[in-house]
Amino acid sequence: MGSYRGGGETLEGIQESFNTAQTGNKRISFADLVVLGGVAAVERAAKDAGHDVEVPFTPGRTDATQEQTDVESFAALEPTADGFRNYLGEGNRLPAEFLLVDKANLLTLTAPEMTVLVGGLRVLGANYNTRSEAGVFTSKPGTLTNDFFANLIDLGTTWAPRSTDSEIYEGRDRVTGEVKWTGTRVDLVFGSNSELRALAEVYASDDAKQKFVRDFVSAWDKVMNLDRFEIAKA
Repeated sequence: MGSYRGGGETLEGIQESFNTAQTGNKRISFADLVVLGGVAAVERAAKDAGHDVEVPFTPGRTDATQEQTDVESFAALEPTADGFRNYLGEGNRLPAEFLLVDKANLLTLTAPEMTVLVGGLRVLGANYNTRSEAGVFTSKPGTLTNDFFANLIDLGTTWAPRSTDSEIYEGRDRVTGEVKWTGTRVDLVFGSNSELRALAEVYASDDAKQKFVRDFVSAWDKVMNLDRFEIAKA
């Protein structure tokens, strides 16, 4: 895992500084710190979009040491595709959009939850390759807006596969022919599949901006707490 930086320090450094300053058994795990950093980032991105929202945070995650980790067995769990982060590795037999649905099913997400989570992660710039602009259909990356959906279904844009890569599509201005956006099969399925298109149109509307943020926070929090068997279910 690469180092995440916050205030000039790595998360490992922040964790060490916090834990060293505490008395008794008060400590924060690295896993909790990663999620807490995400909570702060989502709240900031929502605020930058004009929405004050409190993202839930439930501590209690623990860390496994290197000695407790069977590297070979965990290597088999390395994903070969993750549509939520626009990642598609080599050797997959199924189309990328099929693999997205499979991943969403593993995460116990509903179709609306999958939709809003993808749309939010795209505008936040959460692609696995941070240099990739595929699916980042916004002029304000890092801001939690509904731009992904609004620009995806914009009738002023025409989509076609890139001549050099059939997995990448180019969205061109219908009048000028200028390339405005690039997207993957995963991105475009939210405009081509009838059920997902209906959801995209809901989130794309001008009066759904607050709903989009609220639903994204709910879906994000759900994923952050998957397999938290120690949390009492409501």
